[in-house]
Amino acid sequence: MKKILPFFLILFWASSCDVLDQIPESNFTPANFYKNADDAKAAVNSVYDPMNTAEMYNQVMWIIQDQATDDSEWGGGRSTANQAKNDLDKYTFTPATSTFLSVWSTVYRGINRANTVLERVPGITMDTELQTRLLAETKFMRGFYYFTLVRLFGGVPLLLNETTSLNNLQVSRATAEDVYAQVIKDFTEAEAVLPLTYTGADKGRATKGAATAFLAKVYLTREDWANAALKAKQVIDSGVYDLWANYSDAFLIANKNGKEAVFEVQALGGGFNEGSFMQGYMRPNFDRVNNISGFGDDPVTKNLYDTYTAADKRRDVNIRLYSATSTPAAPASVDYPAYVYKYLDPSATANGEGSNNYPIIRYPDVLLMYAEALNEQAAGNAEAFNAINKIRTRAGLAVLPSTLSQAAFRDAVLLERRLELAFEGHRWYDLVRTKRLVSAMKAQNPTIVVTDKNYLFPIPQTERDANPNLTQNPEF
Repeated sequence: MKKILPFFLILFWASSCDVLDQIPESNFTPANFYKNADDAKAAVNSVYDPMNTAEMYNQVMWIIQDQATDDSEWGGGRSTANQAKNDLDKYTFTPATSTFLSVWSTVYRGINRANTVLERVPGITMDTELQTRLLAETKFMRGFYYFTLVRLFGGVPLLLNETTSLNNLQVSRATAEDVYAQVIKDFTEAEAVLPLTYTGADKGRATKGAATAFLAKVYLTREDWANAALKAKQVIDSGVYDLWANYSDAFLIANKNGKEAVFEVQALGGGFNEGSFMQGYMRPNFDRVNNISGFGDDPVTKNLYDTYTAADKRRDVNIRLYSATSTPAAPASVDYPAYVYKYLDPSATANGEGSNNYPIIRYPDVLLMYAEALNEQAAGNAEAFNAINKIRTRAGLAVLPSTLSQAAFRDAVLLERRLELAFEGHRWYDLVRTKRLVSAMKAQNPTIVVTDKNYLFPIPQTERDANPNLTQNPEF
């Protein structure tokens, strides 16, 4: 996807092209906006836009996906001012915790924009090929948004039409099975249309490979091993993706949307309010790079750091230790003196100006999904070993012995996912779908109370107050 600007800016630019015919920005409505191809492209851009906001991947999603796992805690000099982050880390959250409302409302904003595009854009007279592609991108994004919701909350209201009034908004939750069926439908229809690659400013938009990879992930989550393996293999066989020679190459800003990138949240630093905040949030307190002070969020657990061996080339790319003798010193509130390093942008001049993309799916994720799905169908599959060993070899580790049992291989894949995909938003989902969340959190911190109810997050209380038809997840 090309850099997605906020919808109001897109509309403003569109309206100011002809000064004599300018329509005031505040007067844009679906009735007078969806007139031409530029309007269609602007509307589709607005569907992507919620991803790169503080309510999603610029902050909230990695709080959920990291700090609610054994990979990260909450700490840093601002811990007393961020109760919601501390509650995610310590599992003391409630339905009133603001984090859940942030992601819920932002994702549904993206869904409603997608529904509007799918209803309005077909009526525009424009190039048919471009129109078909834009609609496929929109279906992909709607599938992505519903996949996010169903994995976090279970069954949610399934809205497939444009919301045009404040009437009839008290919608009940669909079943998780119905939501997953719609996710598969949207990804499948997108997959059939989307191109394999883009050029120029369109790089980063949803591709056929992204839709296929997400189908693999949906099927893996549903334990449909045959279809998960089939879809992962299709991505592998497409010839579009490959591993960089060095693990660190995958996170170089110069390599954004490169050969490992299946789908990424786009970021553009430089003062346009479209950059990544990750490099600011995650860098240590008082670490001065270009005179920027970090916030010290997302500190790394000793549990994760010790899981890497000294020979693993990925450890020092993903994690750095505070020095005992130099600035910065580890904040007193941090249990272990380690911080996330992989997203630091050395060229950024402000916390919100990082140009690091956030990887949603990288090619190694596809290889590991393929290995896992093959192993679950039968032990000793040579292709499964080949897939995981490609990743281990690059990391400087020995190949797995071919004599591993099915159970041992299962453990090896989960471990490899943790080490390879650290801080890329997969750990919580992996622990949930493998039913290992409770045991993993107890091993990391025995004082944290995690039970089976925590395999889903609570429905936001504010939403339930407004909609009495929304039931709550058990035990919340």
